[in-house]
Amino acid sequence: MATQQVIRHTVRRSDRMCFGRMQQLRIISEAISHPHGAVHRALLRFRRYRLAQHQHPDAVRQVLVEAARPRCRGTASSAVRFMRIPYSTSTFAFSSVAYPASVTFLNPLLLVALAAVGVPLMLHLLNVRQPTQVDFSSLAFVKTIEKAAVQKIKVKRWLLLALRMLAVALLVMAFARPHWGDGTGTLFGPDARSALGIVVDNSPSMQQDGPSGPYLDQAVQRAQGVLETLRPGDQAGIWPTVPAPDSPEALVRTREAARADLDAVAHRGGTPSLATRALDAAQAVAGSGQPRKVVYVTSDFQRTRLGDSLRTAWPNEVALALLPVDTQPRSNTGITNVRVASPIVEAGQPVRIEATIAQTGPPPEEVVASLYFDDERVAQTAVSPTPNDPTEASFTAMPATRGWVNARVELEGDAFAPDDVRHVTFFVPDTREVLVVRGPGQSTRFVELALSQAVTGEAVAFNTTVVERAALAQTELSAYDAVLLVGPERIASGERTRLQQYVQSGGGVLLFPHPTADIDSYTALFEAWGGGQVRGISGAPGADVSVATLERAAFDHPLFDSMFDARGQASEPSLERPAIWAALDWRPRGGGQTLIELSTGAPFLYEWPLGQGRALAAAVAPTLDWSELPTRGLFVPLLYRSIFYATAGESVEGPSVPTGQPGTRTVQGLAPDADLVLQGPDSAAPFRIEAAPRPGGASITVPALSVPGVYTLQADGEPVLHMAVNHDASLTQLTPAAADEAVAHYESIGIPRVQALSVEARPGAVAQALEQQQAGGALWNVFLMLALVCLVAEMVVARLWTPETATPSA
Repeated sequence: MATQQVIRHTVRRSDRMCFGRMQQLRIISEAISHPHGAVHRALLRFRRYRLAQHQHPDAVRQVLVEAARPRCRGTASSAVRFMRIPYSTSTFAFSSVAYPASVTFLNPLLLVALAAVGVPLMLHLLNVRQPTQVDFSSLAFVKTIEKAAVQKIKVKRWLLLALRMLAVALLVMAFARPHWGDGTGTLFGPDARSALGIVVDNSPSMQQDGPSGPYLDQAVQRAQGVLETLRPGDQAGIWPTVPAPDSPEALVRTREAARADLDAVAHRGGTPSLATRALDAAQAVAGSGQPRKVVYVTSDFQRTRLGDSLRTAWPNEVALALLPVDTQPRSNTGITNVRVASPIVEAGQPVRIEATIAQTGPPPEEVVASLYFDDERVAQTAVSPTPNDPTEASFTAMPATRGWVNARVELEGDAFAPDDVRHVTFFVPDTREVLVVRGPGQSTRFVELALSQAVTGEAVAFNTTVVERAALAQTELSAYDAVLLVGPERIASGERTRLQQYVQSGGGVLLFPHPTADIDSYTALFEAWGGGQVRGISGAPGADVSVATLERAAFDHPLFDSMFDARGQASEPSLERPAIWAALDWRPRGGGQTLIELSTGAPFLYEWPLGQGRALAAAVAPTLDWSELPTRGLFVPLLYRSIFYATAGESVEGPSVPTGQPGTRTVQGLAPDADLVLQGPDSAAPFRIEAAPRPGGASITVPALSVPGVYTLQADGEPVLHMAVNHDASLTQLTPAAADEAVAHYESIGIPRVQALSVEARPGAVAQALEQQQAGGALWNVFLMLALVCLVAEMVVARLWTPETATPSA
């Protein structure tokens, strides 16, 4: 508020000073165009009136508007009206699409000859002499010439002088070759050497068809028209928005070389910022040393890719010209995301895939979406999308094999194809390495049987290793996917630390209690995992009296996904209720979740997320002394799904990267010195990948990939990772910006000189329009004609107007 009061006071003082209209115009334009302190500098220049230099441009605009009222002739309001700037009490905005035309000279050095204008003046002054008065008696009776005739003679002489001087000035300026042009020219005119940077949009949105043909073809034609304006000594360069790995992106000195770079532009995946690519071209153009510097951008100017800001300042000497292609409004349906919803994937078991489908423009009646596993369609659904409201489509299918599965969701019948396909990968393990640690006096018969291939069949493959409790300290846990602690009597502190580190690095642990468990060591283990207090053992193993049964389960938990036939129905699935004769009595203290609860309120199965892995604890041992569970149908699927869930990590999906954006990825278990190759979905040459060592694996640098699909990372010839590459989700929003909107946007982010040129797509028409826009028209003939008119007028005045011969009055 204090700032606005200071500025209001300053403007009131400027109004009372009654500045001329042009002075007020300069004050207002500087206040809006320059940074802080512009009003102060302008007023100080005119009246030496001091103002604190802490104004903000927004406040300056508002106060100047409020002060723009007619108080005296030539005040701020007159200047505002002179500028034709719309203003109100709340807004003050500018809109510009083209630069104002100006007159420049192709041979400015000839303007020195304007000194010849003084020759007629010098001759006139030399001829003006005071006559000497001499009296002759014979002329005493000559009548005196009237004073009016003498005045007419003086007017004639001054008129002849003005016509002669003007004729000389017009002749000199005609020989200096005047022309008019826009702001992309310089003082040296259109024949001055130029440096032109041409940004050609080759992103996926340019695959659309418009009234004048495919968008990319229109952009290439406009770029060819720009190249037609090149003259000897000019420089030009081609900057595709999505460059190829071998794209030169440099200024060249011949039209043929620039055309060769333009012919190499093709569709590539990626959604880069147009402002960023224009800045890259502007920096190269700014360093060219040419007098005239312009960057042309030809694109459909999608609103999502105009660019929010520039990483460095735009060179002030470089102009930006926008060449929009002919677009047409259209509706579009596209896939913005695909994910694996099932946290556990197994061969021959259902897997849920969810896709997000977005719609812009009028919606279609219905679209068909299909799910493919390794190029084989395995599911299909119909979707009715709503504009500007993403719709979820869910698929359920069973992978038939183990290993990496390349999945994709594809739409049918949509006109814009690039966003109709989205890829995702997930891994179905060949085998799960399971370490079973048997406590003293405990039986693992039911556990080994449940994990055997005879029970699980081909769907699940476990490789089970059984060791005694005493051998746990000498066992390398990192070699196993899961560790089952079956009845350890106590857990030493060193073992607790090793188990905690193992789970944090991605392993899974499942604990079954011992009948005479050490309460303190169990409590310490639960506290290390996330919190819990063990009270003891309820009941007794081998007793005849049941102390509890299974009460309820968190059926919405991922562990139970697709485990029960009733999942997804209105009522919850039924849970078996085996008799339990002994159970670990303990209470959790936050940090985890109860998956199955006993009728006593104590957890039967509990989960702690820890780092990249998970730890689970069961309240009963897997023997018939504790419960009837080993003989019930729930035992086998619950056991192996608990193992799968504990080793699934945060996601079963493979990594996904957007097209056109490089990045780094950490791959666990990858040797950094391996020979790494990234093979794409097409037949192009593979990419050589560099790796850096990381804890537990290596970090790889992924280059900018332009072709969507599934890429395979191979280490020493063996596939180790499948990676999905997809277009950015913003590609679905096909909303091109209008020319004036694009101009206003680029001005708002700091580009000082921007204009939009509306031209036809034909190369000849483009070149003609650009030459006229840049160089304007020749004016030497106009100046020569005006000079001849002045000479003819001088001759007519000299011969036909003779006030010196007028008859004197009586």
